[in-house]
Amino acid sequence: MANFFPEMSLFDENGKRLYLTDTERRLFLDASKVENRENRVFCSVLHYTGCRLSEALELTPRRISIQDQAIIIRTLKKRKHDKQGRVKKPQFRSIPVPSSVIDFFDLVFDLRRQQHRNNAQPFWTMSRTSAWRMIKKVMERAGISGPQATPKGLRHGFGVAMVTSENPLPLHILADLMGHSSTATTEIYTRVLAGEKQKMVLNAWKR
Repeated sequence: MANFFPEMSLFDENGKRLYLTDTERRLFLDASKVENRENRVFCSVLHYTGCRLSEALELTPRRISIQDQAIIIRTLKKRKHDKQGRVKKPQFRSIPVPSSVIDFFDLVFDLRRQQHRNNAQPFWTMSRTSAWRMIKKVMERAGISGPQATPKGLRHGFGVAMVTSENPLPLHILADLMGHSSTATTEIYTRVLAGEKQKMVLNAWKR
């Protein structure tokens, strides 16, 4: 029997969605502007990369590529041992972000100077619990409620946005961006796409 992973569902046991819509993601980003600058950068990272909370918290100046305009994430959920029980090397993924996000890092954390000093200390010192509470507070300020109003909801929202855009990403690329071991996990986002197609068909009948 296949193992069940919570991340493999976009709806809870009551059928309520666990992902943020595009509108909710924009509201979240707008609501984060009330936070201090460090928290605002953190919210931007979650919004634009779809990374896990713990993955964002361990980011250092070394993991920001100014030249490539990308954030380098160390994937934390993949298995640490291979089938032979040998320890696997850390795995990283590069996620392109808008240049404004890189500029924001530079403004708030003096990124270029920190990289020149080869600083390997994380940008944020808050705990995972504190980060989770901060994200929830921003969600409430944005008027977002329900089971999707969580850091996981942001991550799922990123995945959904990538497959429902005008130029949807191929699953193998999205799987790499999200740090999935297999595209089988990433396929959950195509179910939302199927739902959008259903709406289009029904709207066509109404005409």
